[in-house]
Amino acid sequence: MFAQILHETAGASPGFRTANGSSRPPILCDIHGVTAPPMTFWEEIQRYVRFDDDDRAALRALLPHARPHFRAIAEEFYARLREHPAAFRVFSGEAQIERLKGTLVQWLESLLAGPWDGDYFEQRARIGRVHVRVGLPQRYMFTAMSVIRAHLGDVVRNAYATAPDALGDAMRALEHVLDLELAVMLETYREEYVERVQRLERHALAQLEDELARSEARYMSIVESSAGLVVAADADGRIVLFNSTAERATGIDRSEALGADIAATLCAGQAADRFRARVADSATGRRVPPFDEQLATRDLGTRWVRWHLATVGRGADAITSALGIDVTEERNLARRARRAEQLASLGTLAAGLAHEIRNPLNAANLQLMLVERRLAKLDAEPARAALDAARAVRDELARLSGLVHDFLSFARPAELRVAEADLRGTVRAVCDLLAPQAAERGIQIAATLPDEPLRVRCDEERIKQVLLNLVGNAMDAARTFVAVEAVESPGDAEVVVRVVDDGAGPPDDVNIFEPFATTKEGGTGLGLPIVHRIVTDHGGTVDVTRERERTIFAVRLPRAES
Repeated sequence: MFAQILHETAGASPGFRTANGSSRPPILCDIHGVTAPPMTFWEEIQRYVRFDDDDRAALRALLPHARPHFRAIAEEFYARLREHPAAFRVFSGEAQIERLKGTLVQWLESLLAGPWDGDYFEQRARIGRVHVRVGLPQRYMFTAMSVIRAHLGDVVRNAYATAPDALGDAMRALEHVLDLELAVMLETYREEYVERVQRLERHALAQLEDELARSEARYMSIVESSAGLVVAADADGRIVLFNSTAERATGIDRSEALGADIAATLCAGQAADRFRARVADSATGRRVPPFDEQLATRDLGTRWVRWHLATVGRGADAITSALGIDVTEERNLARRARRAEQLASLGTLAAGLAHEIRNPLNAANLQLMLVERRLAKLDAEPARAALDAARAVRDELARLSGLVHDFLSFARPAELRVAEADLRGTVRAVCDLLAPQAAERGIQIAATLPDEPLRVRCDEERIKQVLLNLVGNAMDAARTFVAVEAVESPGDAEVVVRVVDDGAGPPDDVNIFEPFATTKEGGTGLGLPIVHRIVTDHGGTVDVTRERERTIFAVRLPRAES
């Protein structure tokens, strides 16, 4: 067979990877429900072509008749190869061809002499792998086999011309052993083909993994650079994605957010319950319209986010994504626009109201003072009772006059007189002023201030009015303490003053910054709206939160530039 032409180099070639003569796993045979011992590839193909002991005996009997013809077969074999340049180019020269003719004679000897065992298979397989390595086209395996088959067939027919039975046995044995040789050669090419396919698959897989990695990197870059909050949760509502914008907006580190409940992380109180219900609706396939909720933050102020929910997958594989856009400024702008419209109307109304109310109030006060003087001169009991009633009326007139003053302050505030100030002094002055009153009520006032100045550009008297209002309200609501602390916000862009008390706090359903919204008996409902107006006129914000049984009012003012 042509497989033997490179037998000289086959000895250096590695054998099959398993000791049983096959690179394939052992083959189990099930005959009539009985599992036979595993077979090697060599044993399998011998069984398939029916190569048995009769064949082995016939080949050995043929060997003496064929041996004298081996050299002539080798000469004819290489003469035929010269006709095929694609096959002949694997040789290095005439000296190698002469050596290989002798190798082919040895191959023919072993072909008929055997033994046809595992070592025989290993030798043939090594030769086949050499053919593969040097790039011999597979089609020449069949051409070589045809030449060998024809020559040995002539030998058999001449040797057994007068013995038909022996002729048939020899021809059958020759066909079987040559089929085995061809099967081994083809198996080596199959191995090389499989290995090549596997290399291509590994290369394609590596390319795919590389492309997936680049795609994932691009995706994460888009997610991370997004101006919106990008958060995703699994079917249990646990966060699996939390981009850097979400980190900055909430003040929560990504490592802490991953695995946490999405609703409890992004919202608080009833807002978290509403958010959780919307996530559940999205997970069931319902369309959830965009909705606004207040974002839960760590000392970063009140932020409102408009959320868009979408869910991919179903059941345990569902992933719900939440894309959030910060609409705080949008809401503030809309609120300021509405407030400006309201204040414009209130300003016009206030001017007329002040004229219409203050003049009658002043006249009533003058007449009441005359009445009090006359009643004070009388010593009778009815006169003293009337004097008390007159004084009560005067107190109510004073309260009404104060209400008109507050209303005018809210509707038409005076122009700000802005200068640079250190808020530490303002906070100390307010706390010192209210400390005696707090002590009478059994309430402790504590101020926490930094060592470095907290410089803002403001109308200090108006800011003092803000703090007096907030600390006074805190004293009215507190049970045991009021704390005032002033700090710089992260990034030093703002100065934050917090007024904290351990009272019950305002109800959630009351917007305490709207005019005339009050929860105090006898309150005008204008104190906190005036606070809000003064702070916003300074370009700042004021909000209220409830945290760990504490009510916190936070005033944020822009820090003065150095």
